[in-house]
Amino acid sequence: MLFNSYGFVLALLPIFVIAYSVLRHIFRKKEEGELILKLCLIGFSAVFFLFFGLDDFGLFAISIALNVVFANLIVKFRDKDFRGIDGRIIMLMAVSVNIFALVYFKYLLGYFPVAISFYTFNMISFLVDLYTMEIPKFKVIDYLVYVLYFPKVIQGPLQRYADLSKELEKSIRSKFSYDTLMRGLYLFSIGLFKKVLLADTFGEAVSYGFENVTTLGSLEAILVSVFYTFQLYFDFSGYCDMASAISMMIGIELPVNFNSPYKATNIVDFWKRWHITLTGFFTKYLYIPLGGNRRGKFRKYLNYLVVFLISGVWHGRGYTFLVWGLLHGVLFVITRMWMDRNKTSLVKRAGSNPVKTVVSTILTFAYVNLAWVFFRAPSLKDAVTLIGRMFVGGKKALPSSLTSVFRLDEFWYVIKVTPLMKTSFVWDLCMWLFLIVSAYIIFFRKNALEQIKSVKLSIWTTLVTALFLVWSILSFSGVGTFLYMNF
Repeated sequence: MLFNSYGFVLALLPIFVIAYSVLRHIFRKKEEGELILKLCLIGFSAVFFLFFGLDDFGLFAISIALNVVFANLIVKFRDKDFRGIDGRIIMLMAVSVNIFALVYFKYLLGYFPVAISFYTFNMISFLVDLYTMEIPKFKVIDYLVYVLYFPKVIQGPLQRYADLSKELEKSIRSKFSYDTLMRGLYLFSIGLFKKVLLADTFGEAVSYGFENVTTLGSLEAILVSVFYTFQLYFDFSGYCDMASAISMMIGIELPVNFNSPYKATNIVDFWKRWHITLTGFFTKYLYIPLGGNRRGKFRKYLNYLVVFLISGVWHGRGYTFLVWGLLHGVLFVITRMWMDRNKTSLVKRAGSNPVKTVVSTILTFAYVNLAWVFFRAPSLKDAVTLIGRMFVGGKKALPSSLTSVFRLDEFWYVIKVTPLMKTSFVWDLCMWLFLIVSAYIIFFRKNALEQIKSVKLSIWTTLVTALFLVWSILSFSGVGTFLYMNF
C-alpha cells in the first residue's frame, strides 16, 4: 500500500492513528500496555505490507524468521566459543546470507521484491549492533516492531534499533497531543502535495524526454534533466515528510533523512543532506570496517570510492548506476583531498562569502544534475545522448507534448477566464511558472520538517492542510509509485 493511495489516506492511516491513540490512552499506565501497543504497531505494519502482495510479504516473512534464528545464535555465542565458533563468525555468516539474498533477487534473478534493499540493511544493522552489544538483549517482539514499522519499511530512514526503541518508549508513555497530531497532519499534507502534484507532474515530462531523447533540442534536453532532478527531489522529500508525519502523529520522531540537499555548496555537503541515514549506514557498516581513515590517506580515499561504487550498485542494476556512483565518488574524493590539504571545511569557506556560496551551490547543483541523468537513463547510450543534445540539439520551439504536461485541470479552470487563454504561449507560461515555484521551494524555503517545528498552528495552517489533502486526493488517479521503491 502506498502513502499516496485512497486506501491509505482515507482508511488505514486514520484507523491506525485512532486505534493507537485510544489504546495508548487506555493502557499507557498498565503493565500490559507496552505489549499491546507493540502488537498494534506490528499488526498495522503487517496489513500495510500485505497490500504489496503475498509473494513479497512471504519473502519478507521468511527473511524475518531466518534473521530471528541468526539473532538468537549471535546472542548465545557472542560471549563464548562453541567448538571453535564464536558470535563473530555467526554474525558474519548472517550478514553474508542477507547480502546474498539481496544480490540474488535484485540482480541475478531480476525480481525486485518490495523494500528488500531497505529491510535487508535494517536487518544487517540489527545483527551487527547485536553482536557488538549495542543491543544488549534480543526480544522477538521488539525485533518485529523494528523491521516491520511501516512508516520506514519501504524507503527508510535507516534508523538504528536503539534509536527507534527510545522513541517508541517515549511514545508509549506519553499522552495524546492534539498539537502534535495537527503538526503531523500538516507535514503529511505537504509531503503528499510534493509527491502527487509536483513530483508526478515533473515525472510525466521526464518520461516524454527520455522516450524522445534523440530528437530533443538543447533547451528541451536541459529542461528534461532539470525536471528529473526536481522530480527526484520532491518524490523523496515527499516520502520523508510523510514518513516523519505519520510517526509524529503517534509521538515518534524519525531521524532527519533529507535536508535541502540542493542547497549544498559542494558534494561532501550534498551527502550530508541527501539520504542522510543511508550515508550513515555506509559509513558505520562499510567505510569504517574497510579501514576508514586509519590506514593512511590513499586507503582513506580508496575507501570513499569503494563506498560510492557500492552505493551505485545498491541503487540498481546496470552500468548507468555504476557511472553515477563513480561520478559522485571521484568528485567526493577530490573535494576531501582539497579539504584535507587546506585543513578547513569547504562549507565554511564558501559560507564566509555570499558570492562564493551562490557560485558553489550552482556548480554543485549542475554537477549533481548531470549525474542524475545516468541515474535515470535506461542505458549509457541514452544518458550520453541526452547530455550531448544539451550542446548540439540546436534551437527548437518547445513541443506541446512537453509543455502540455503542466496543463493541470486546476490551472485550466483559472486560465480560461483570463485573456491569457487567447495567447499561444499560455501553456509554456504554466511550465515556467511551475519550474520557478519549484525552484523557489527547493533553494529558498526551509525544509518542511523545520517549518513544522516552528510554525504557529492557526486557521491558516488548517486551511492549507485541508487544501493540500483535498487537492492531492482528487489527483490520485494520475500518481505513480515512489522512485526509491525501485532501488
